[in-house]
Amino acid sequence: MKSQRFVVMGAGEVGFHLARQLDADGHRVVVIDTDPEKQVRVDEELDVQFLLGSGTHVPTLEQAGVDGCDLFIAASDNEEANLASTVLAKDLGARRAVVRLETTEAVGRFRSLYERLFHADLILSSQSLAIIEILNLVLGHHTHEIDFLAEGQIQLRTIGIQADSPITRTSLRRARLPEGSLVVGYLDEQHELAIPTADLHPAPGGQAIVLCTRDSIRAVEQMFAAQLESPRHVVVAGGGLMGSAIAQALSHEVRQLRVFERDRGRAERLARQMPGVEVLCADATDLRVQRAEGIHQADAFIAAMGHDETNLMAGLMAQENGVGKVISTVRRSETSRLWQRVGAFDLVSPRFLAAEHIDHYIRGGYRANMISLEGGALRVFTRRIHPASAVVGATLAEIAPPDGLLVGAVVRGERVFLPTGEDRLAADDHVILFVHQSELGTLHLFFPGPDET
Repeated sequence: MKSQRFVVMGAGEVGFHLARQLDADGHRVVVIDTDPEKQVRVDEELDVQFLLGSGTHVPTLEQAGVDGCDLFIAASDNEEANLASTVLAKDLGARRAVVRLETTEAVGRFRSLYERLFHADLILSSQSLAIIEILNLVLGHHTHEIDFLAEGQIQLRTIGIQADSPITRTSLRRARLPEGSLVVGYLDEQHELAIPTADLHPAPGGQAIVLCTRDSIRAVEQMFAAQLESPRHVVVAGGGLMGSAIAQALSHEVRQLRVFERDRGRAERLARQMPGVEVLCADATDLRVQRAEGIHQADAFIAAMGHDETNLMAGLMAQENGVGKVISTVRRSETSRLWQRVGAFDLVSPRFLAAEHIDHYIRGGYRANMISLEGGALRVFTRRIHPASAVVGATLAEIAPPDGLLVGAVVRGERVFLPTGEDRLAADDHVILFVHQSELGTLHLFFPGPDET
């Protein structure tokens, strides 16, 4: 990648990590922050320019050279400042802009509004990325992050095929899948990717890449992995923004879910919001409380409270009480590095995941509407159906795309659905496309991008 110019607002965990990576890759980087202590750290450890000031201040952005920069990254811990600085940076001439937000709700419910109002090319949520990582650790499968459009209503999962799975008795194309699911790829035991066809019969030990709605997840997993047992009992320590979001995501996945929250008012609110979840007004860092509540019966314990030290203490206690799978969220990189050396249990850093995601966006050529699976063998694109497109009003059966180009889902307004051959596409639909590497050259013939219409 040739040398580029970046402006990073925020020298916290996300901004500092990105600045260090971009600097190491030979790019020109300017970091903006209001904290003099962060300036000392940047000046001592990085070979980048630092401006002490606010990214919401036009003269500061002009001094940083935001006009014509390849990417403006709003990565501070202040969501309002991130959004405001993005508008200013784009108006001042930044070619692209990325906004990091904390909460899932901000990215899920308001993504399209934020993109339109604040001119952001990529909006991501640290919380969303952390929840996906935690789901993978707890459930033992791999969930791919495709909420860039479908806002969490559908998921893409890689599921191992067990010997007693009914899917082994038929082909992937002819299999009667649960409603709201679609197989988009198959990995054999040598991890070679194949397109699901009428002749492809999956074998035990292989893996299916499956697109599914929230309501179909359990039925899909039972079909592909009949012996697979989801964790029956999971405990989440913490009912704040992160803890409650984790609990909400897991409530669709496990049989028994309990949340420990020591603030009575917050615990009562959570109980009203999630009637199927047992919410305890209790201190998860109290060893006696853990024992009294039978924490040893839990299959997994997730510490998601406000402070790293509190999370790690609760996790160690759960481990001492016999919980096999313990996960802790961490905020500070130094805490993460220390505990990784100890190797006590799994750590999930929302901020590190956000920095990693932005780094992938840069290395992937700034394609926010495309993700790559299996080393690029299978790619996921989104396309808006232009009103003048030839596919408007046509059914998928009439369009007849090749086997290696699957229309996985359609987003129409607030509705997200997996189409059948009889569903007709409409102007301004957004389609999620799964494209095998052999069909990349034909993608534009069926679903052209914005510059190809």
